[in-house]
Amino acid sequence: MAVTNDFSWSKSRDEMFRACLRRYYFHYYGSWGGWNPDGPPRTRQLYILKNLQTRAMWAGDRVHRAIHAALTELRAAGQPPDAALATERLLKDLRADFRDSLARRYRQTPRKACGLFEHEYELDIADEQWKDIADHAVHCLQTFFASEIFASLCALPPDAWLEMEELASFTLDGIKVYVQLDFAQRTANGVKIFDWKTGRTAEPSAEVQLACYALYATGKWQVTPEQVQTIEFNLAGGLATQHALDANTLDVMKDYIRDSADEMSFLLEDPAANRPQPEESFEFTDDEAHCRRCNFLKICPRWT
Repeated sequence: MAVTNDFSWSKSRDEMFRACLRRYYFHYYGSWGGWNPDGPPRTRQLYILKNLQTRAMWAGDRVHRAIHAALTELRAAGQPPDAALATERLLKDLRADFRDSLARRYRQTPRKACGLFEHEYELDIADEQWKDIADHAVHCLQTFFASEIFASLCALPPDAWLEMEELASFTLDGIKVYVQLDFAQRTANGVKIFDWKTGRTAEPSAEVQLACYALYATGKWQVTPEQVQTIEFNLAGGLATQHALDANTLDVMKDYIRDSADEMSFLLEDPAANRPQPEESFEFTDDEAHCRRCNFLKICPRWT
């Protein structure tokens, strides 16, 4: 069966749409099919650039993977994994990723080998800065293992585990909305959802993400909004924040998703087929600072 580029909505897609329309085009349309090494060179290049990560994104992704592996081991063995061993594996994975990226292996296998923005654009990053990002990742993982939240997960009965790092979706008025919950558990009164954060500063759009999770949970597990607890756990500072969500909050979120999807559809030549208007219809952002951090900088007509 042929793979088709179907329209969907997600928090990350909405953020990119609002940040720069041309970047949005490159990411969701121009790069489509670029996984084929024999495809058009520009499409392939866009696909390679699309999959780059900054060093902060990379560290956060590796921490999420390490937590997922630890919780998977916990569920299988019924006892907490060795935190020291998990930390060693994290560092080993970071070193392997760094070597792959430095060698530009991602240019042959974009989704299998790590590709770092800093290497692709040959940024001058001091060794101390690379060490700092690795130390930060280790700190986040160790904070997780030392937390009361992890202790509570270790005590969960098997039937309380609901979902962990699975790409999932729900449908709102025909719009497919993607979510990926870091961890969800059943409670005596409903559902509790955790979101691990590794950033050094608070993420302003966290409430949008958590509201999407709650919308998903109400349909998936047949609970009311008031029965869903959403907890943002910042691993950098060790701070867990519970966000209050009610039916009104989720109605506002539904309207936001509908409006956002409508705005995206305005730039489609054929909405039913998710076929975009010509690339030139997708305007550049006026935020030059954003452009300088964009994965597609070297191929964007504004700068080439």
